[in-house]
Amino acid sequence: MNRYIASAVAEMDKVNVSKLEHPGCQALDPSSCRFLAAFIRATGAKRILEFGSGFSTLMMAREIAALEGNYLLSVDDSERDSAQAREVFESSGCQAKVEFRLAPLRPRFYGSRLLLSYSLPKGLLEALGPFDLALIDIPRRDFGRESVFYDVFPAMAPGGYIVADDANREGMEKICVRNWVAAYGEAMDPVLLEGIGDGLGIIEKISDALPSYSNRNALPTAFRTLRNLGGLMFRSRAGADGPPG
Repeated sequence: MNRYIASAVAEMDKVNVSKLEHPGCQALDPSSCRFLAAFIRATGAKRILEFGSGFSTLMMAREIAALEGNYLLSVDDSERDSAQAREVFESSGCQAKVEFRLAPLRPRFYGSRLLLSYSLPKGLLEALGPFDLALIDIPRRDFGRESVFYDVFPAMAPGGYIVADDANREGMEKICVRNWVAAYGEAMDPVLLEGIGDGLGIIEKISDALPSYSNRNALPTAFRTLRNLGGLMFRSRAGADGPPG
């Protein structure tokens, strides 16, 4: 096993996750939080990118707060979730440099695949990077996950890591990993940790590479994307939202 992953697994039980702070099932699983904190310590990551603002934002901010040049960019499409995460962070007294950004989901083509993508300004992530670690923690819906990886990968430093939550799920999550591997091949090295929370995918960026997007199931993927976009717009008009990540 990768030495940083092995170190984090060995040390994660020493990380305290306060029951008074953790919001329960709405947030990243406590064991996943412990691993994430231990993994940041093991790798020395200090520039972090997160998709899915929540309790994990505070956990990661605390780990990098004492490091010179620290920076955490937390992106979410939910105004409520972003605001809640910001409030928790600001009331904690943590001195890490954290930026919160809202980015609505919009359809975008990746090769022939039409996916819902977070609408950030073109080139923003690369301009703010390179990042040492990224967390993909967007559990509310079955979309947005695949495209995030394609957007994040170019902004990662070679040797950096992308951590994806809910990696045990047989549906969209495992399909996403197969598509990511097809796109980047030997430029990435994925590891699945099945026994932590709902599973964590730990993906090391080996080298820079241009993606070779899969054309597999492009038409069903487009229909699903448009269906999910319609559902998202309906929930937005109704004022409904899923639980924070």
